Amino acid sequence: MKYIYETHLHTNESSVCGKTPARDYVPYYQDQGFAGIVVTDHFCGNPSYTADRSAPWKDQMDAYCRGYEEALDEGIRRGFPVFFGIEQKFDDDECLIYGPDKAWLVAHPDIPTWGRKRLMQEVEAIGGAVVLAHPFRVRDYVDTIYLNTCVHAVEAFNRGNRPQDDIYGRAYARYTGLPMTAGSDMHLIEPEKALFGVVFDEPWEDVFSYARAIREGKPFGVQVAEGRGVGEPLPLERPYLYLNDDEQPVAWDVNQIFRQKG
Repeated sequence: MKYIYETHLHTNESSVCGKTPARDYVPYYQDQGFAGIVVTDHFCGNPSYTADRSAPWKDQMDAYCRGYEEALDEGIRRGFPVFFGIEQKFDDDECLIYGPDKAWLVAHPDIPTWGRKRLMQEVEAIGGAVVLAHPFRVRDYVDTIYLNTCVHAVEAFNRGNRPQDDIYGRAYARYTGLPMTAGSDMHLIEPEKALFGVVFDEPWEDVFSYARAIREGKPFGVQVAEGRGVGEPLPLERPYLYLNDDEQPVAWDVNQIFRQKG
């Protein structure tokens, strides 16, 4: 038996760009044969953060976690696992974070000041994992592609990407040797579109089951639309910066990711 999990999902309650109420996702994914979902609403680095930034930090976290809590309540009612995650933005790069919970967020009101390296270190300290989200995505709001290396895995496949973006994402993950993940980047239920996710042989006990698989190199698969991630790459439509582990840009030729054999 295979267990499929959605790793990237936004709710109407906690992401400005979210269109579907959190509770509606639970029966939808259940009907699609998924084993669970991770709610990853946009966090404080993103304009889609719904909380009032002038409010006390605890009040902000109450607002931020509302979508997850609504989905969790519905999941408990229906016997469907719902897990907590975060999507944080730095410059034009975003990361998916698995491991922290609401209590952890409340206890760290200085998170808005953290850079990429500090975030990874703090998440590592609790056994979590950080995934580079849709690294080669081209949108109107993306001026520069930031290849953030303070991560444990690469979201090589994202339903919200163009297929061209996933060709780069898959090649980049193969080049770095980091695990490849996939997610639907769900903002709205659209039954006509294929769902992306990760595939496990055993069910997760909690979100740390996923984080450990990433950090320890345990095998898992991905579910993506047919043909995603393969094909001839077109030239990048944005400039890029490759950041080292100290978040400093270094000279790097993106074309080398397509020179790997196998």
